[in-house]
Amino acid sequence: MAEILLINPYYSQKKEYYSFIKPSVPMGLMYLAAYLRKFGLKSRIIELGIFNRQEAIVANDRVRFGLSNQKILSILKKEKPKIVGITSMYSVFYRDVIEIAATIKKFDSRIKVVVGGNHPSSYYQYILKDKDIDFAVIGEGEQTFLELCQAILRKRKNFRRISGIALRKNGKVVRNKLRELITDLDEIPFPARDLIDFDNYLIKPEDSPYPLRYPSTNMITSRGCPGKCLYCTVRAVWGRTWRGRSPENVLAEIELLKNEYGVKDIAIMDDSASVNKKRWQKICEEIARRKIDIKWTVPNGISHWFLDKPMVKKMWRAGCYRITFGIESGNPLIRRFLGKPYPLKQAKELIRYANQLGMWTICTFIIGSPNERLAEIRDTIEFAKKSGTDFSFFYHMMPMPTAEIYDYFKKENLVNFDYFFENPSVDWEDFNQINYALNETGVDNKYFKKEELQKIKKKAWQEFLIYRVLTYFAQPQRVLRKIKSWEDFFYILRIIRAYSAIIWRTFNPINLKTYEYLFDKDKGTVR
Repeated sequence: MAEILLINPYYSQKKEYYSFIKPSVPMGLMYLAAYLRKFGLKSRIIELGIFNRQEAIVANDRVRFGLSNQKILSILKKEKPKIVGITSMYSVFYRDVIEIAATIKKFDSRIKVVVGGNHPSSYYQYILKDKDIDFAVIGEGEQTFLELCQAILRKRKNFRRISGIALRKNGKVVRNKLRELITDLDEIPFPARDLIDFDNYLIKPEDSPYPLRYPSTNMITSRGCPGKCLYCTVRAVWGRTWRGRSPENVLAEIELLKNEYGVKDIAIMDDSASVNKKRWQKICEEIARRKIDIKWTVPNGISHWFLDKPMVKKMWRAGCYRITFGIESGNPLIRRFLGKPYPLKQAKELIRYANQLGMWTICTFIIGSPNERLAEIRDTIEFAKKSGTDFSFFYHMMPMPTAEIYDYFKKENLVNFDYFFENPSVDWEDFNQINYALNETGVDNKYFKKEELQKIKKKAWQEFLIYRVLTYFAQPQRVLRKIKSWEDFFYILRIIRAYSAIIWRTFNPINLKTYEYLFDKDKGTVR
């Protein structure tokens, strides 16, 4: 039995166009659980998602990638919680959170349901219209959720004194004073990985070809980002601030992951890891000095304007084998509009230097900003080709409701999802359309329909892949310099195989969906 349950929700999609996503490590919930434990409160983390797509539940025209209501009820009967916290990071899936809350309240209306994360931090006034949700935690959760749990368990009534929450008072939604962010992140214990079946979340060879070593997992060394990128949703929780854990604290967790959990490859998921140059340098130097045999990447992207060549070399010596740069556009005006007014020349120099060291390089680009024309998109494609990056990923601009870019699309009358979030009842047809727009098709901009942008994006992929493959054939040393061991050699074979699959999907005239698994309508199962 546990008085406090922390739930990582399932997600559902219409079966005509769904994609299976393996549950990711519930980092936020693990931090909450660890913080509660520090102050004497016990909790359990419950994963409602599934790790095997064959376990998906098909009902009517929807696929639920999660446990059935019967299994959820059996968990509630066993644990008899007084508080259930549900994380709700993605706006497009928050209707599933509402369904889970309804299931909990039907079981026992006395249970206090608390939601937190990106979506509630921005849309608490709408979420709390739903009678099955009692509180919303706004922003950083550890201290706020601790105080709220203490108040509930001690049967206190005056919740208005708790900073950082929103609730209903006399039938109206009210938001308390916002809570200040935790200054010293070292005060927060390491994520409570012992409260989950951690092995289920580890990345293994059958899950992805991209880690250099297996098993692989992720961690964070800092919170937030001082940047002002319009498309970023991080601000909903962290604002425009940045705080970093101390090098000693970060190194201790790396060694814990390696020695206690057998992790060999780490994805550092920071939004902006290198803001504090001295801190980042110390972390890299200490990994190398202690000879910690670990490989790592920065898949969320690392700010090139905070880096220089000596720092990139320190990263490489510390085990970083793949570096991702969030370039987003090859056009200076579009970059400035998106919140990245930094020189492309410096980015290109770092990309080429990283390649010379033997690192793999990735650049991400976004096509379809509200006022973006074809000439500006061409600048992006040309930069991707000429920059020297090994991989380029072209994304359709998705106006996530918790990002500032959403307001720009609204002003241009290109999109408006407000009606959906304002209405607490579930309109599944609207849900399907918004889900499809924010996960697959994207939306129109001023000059192109979304279908045209999809074609432009595919053409960008095709141009880049042809250019890069020809470059590899003409300059084989670009690949050969990445081989410094048998491990590197076998990794390249894996990458070639993965690259070939990408080429096949990109040049397939049928224009297949980007995800791998399709619904088998005849069998009524997921494969």
